[in-house]
Amino acid sequence: MAPWQQAAVGAAVFIAVHYLFLRAASGKIPDTLGALVLEATAAAGILANYFFGPKGDAVATTTRGIAYAIVSGLCITGASILLFAALRKGGPVAATGTIVLGGGVALSAIAAPFLFGETLTARRVIGVGLGLAAMVVLASEGFGTPTK
Repeated sequence: MAPWQQAAVGAAVFIAVHYLFLRAASGKIPDTLGALVLEATAAAGILANYFFGPKGDAVATTTRGIAYAIVSGLCITGASILLFAALRKGGPVAATGTIVLGGGVALSAIAAPFLFGETLTARRVIGVGLGLAAMVVLASEGFGTPTK
């Protein structure tokens, strides 16, 4: 397994646990406060890791890089608030998580070739298609039945 794949699988485990605890918190805290607590805790953890964790490869910091990270953070803010709302409104974790993450992956996989010059291969198109199919299957689970 390539080093980037190991990191990606580790991140997937953290995302899975994140979704389970997010589902447990939804409906027990207002959406915006929930997102604030989530993001503040994440910021504290990242800050601690920045100062005390492994440093990784040295990369030059640029103003453009900081600006891109800020926009990315604002997007995560919106996603966190909407994710709390979706789960509070009864979205099952499997369907909600699949739509949020799978939809984001599908959209970014299609946009990346145009924005970053990545190759748009048949494998990528098939992968996006399969991901969209998974979203439809999981999102339609319980379709038409009342939620708890």
